[in-house]
Amino acid sequence: MSVKENVKAVPRVVVGGYLKGLRLPLAAVERVSGQRGNESWAPALAFEGFEANVETVVGGLLRDDTLVDRGRLRQAKLAQLRKAVELETVAEQERARADRELAERQRRADAKREQAEQTAEQRERQVERAAEQRDRQVQQQAARKAATARKVKAEQDKAVRGQERAAKLEALSKETEAIGATKEALDAQATLEVIDETIEGTKAARKTS
Repeated sequence: MSVKENVKAVPRVVVGGYLKGLRLPLAAVERVSGQRGNESWAPALAFEGFEANVETVVGGLLRDDTLVDRGRLRQAKLAQLRKAVELETVAEQERARADRELAERQRRADAKREQAEQTAEQRERQVERAAEQRDRQVQQQAARKAATARKVKAEQDKAVRGQERAAKLEALSKETEAIGATKEALDAQATLEVIDETIEGTKAARKTS
């Protein structure tokens, strides 16, 4: 390494040590917060940008191409990291939007399912009420038919009893008439017998005199 290169290397070491010293508090925070090694962490990105600017500016002032290139490489890396963060942010926003849309679709699906269940329950209750009403109507109709049948039977029984009573009365009347006729015949027979006896007695009396 030439003397000129050694002279230029000194500022690089100074700048590197200076930046490392400044980074110590950030490194401590990284360890505490669990962000160590996370190059996409916002404070780490900010300090990376600061380092790139320092190296580029100091390298330009000192006409140290190595330091300038280091700063530019750091800036290029920083640009890529920021791009990655932006993409990750966009992706996260898209995931959040997709999650919201999914949650909304799920909510609508749940609402539709709940509405469908309520509609099904209402229809089931309507069918049950209709069936119960039909059962009541059938029972009422059967009760009316039974009542009508009992009434008709009662009227038929009454008519039969009336006919039987009339027939008995008619038979009794005829029997009474027959008895009366028999009695009259017996009375007439007895009268004839008395007359015959009187006649016979008269004849006998005449023969005796």
